[in-house]
Order: sequence, then structure tokens, then C-alpha cells
Amino acid sequence: MIHALKVFAALVLLLAGCESTGGSSGAGQISPGDASAIRLRHLDAVNAVRAQENLVPLQLSAELNAAAETQARDMAVQGRAWHFGSDLTSPRERAFRAGYRGEIVGENISEGSDTDLEVLQSWLGFADTRAVMVAPDARGLGLGWYRDQTGKDWWVQVVGE
Repeated sequence: MIHALKVFAALVLLLAGCESTGGSSGAGQISPGDASAIRLRHLDAVNAVRAQENLVPLQLSAELNAAAETQARDMAVQGRAWHFGSDLTSPRERAFRAGYRGEIVGENISEGSDTDLEVLQSWLGFADTRAVMVAPDARGLGLGWYRDQTGKDWWVQVVGE
């Protein structure tokens, strides 16, 4: 476990050096190119953790990204981080609406001013959110975010089979 944390810390430092110079790594003023880089950095970090546990790497899913973005914006509108949409949809229903046909392993959420890497580190620090990312049957990953008018970032990660 300690070795995995050291590997993750080294990866975070390495990937942080790859951060775009276009501003914050949070949401809001992120160009489409920055969004792709953030998602790839996130995927690489999650897959490094999965590799330490001898699990197959996840692949980015456009459908799961769309479901995550929808939930991030909806959480901002609702003013709370929770797993149900304002229309009471579940992560599975949102993923299905976005065109994802696999099962949903889980959804991790966060609100605040943390960067993408800080949010990921936080999720990895809790057994339940980490379990979503290291689920043996997981195959797909989506990441979405939204910065509201107050500057608060809303993050959503969706993992599917």
C-alpha cells in the first residue's frame, strides 16, 4: 500500500508538470484542448493505481464524460453534491441517456475549489470512492466538471463496466 501511494505521488508530480499554462486546472475557463489534457491526466493517474493492483486499465468513454458533465452542472444548479439529478435520475440512468450501454460501477463526486489532481487524491484517500476506481470489472471512465458563478468547482467521475 505504501509503495502504491509513493508511485501515485510521483505520478501526480510528473503529471502536474504537464498541466497546461492556460490557467487553473479546475473548471470554467478551460479550452477544449485543456479539457482533453485534464481527462487524460486523470485517466493516467487512475490507471497507475489500477496497475499497482494488477487490474486492467480503464478507457475514456465519451458517453460517461457526457453523463459526468451533466451531473456536475446539475449539482451546481441544485447547490449540493449528491448522486441524484434534479429529475431524480441515478448515475445509471444518466449514463444510459448519454448512450452508455454498460453497467455503472459507481460515481464519485466533489465540490469546492480543489484542482482535478487534488480531487482525485481525495477520492483515492477514501475506501468507498477508491473502490469505485479499482473495481475489478471496471472498463470505462468519464470525468466531468463545472465551475459555477461563485467560482466553486463541481467534479463528477463515473466508472462503468
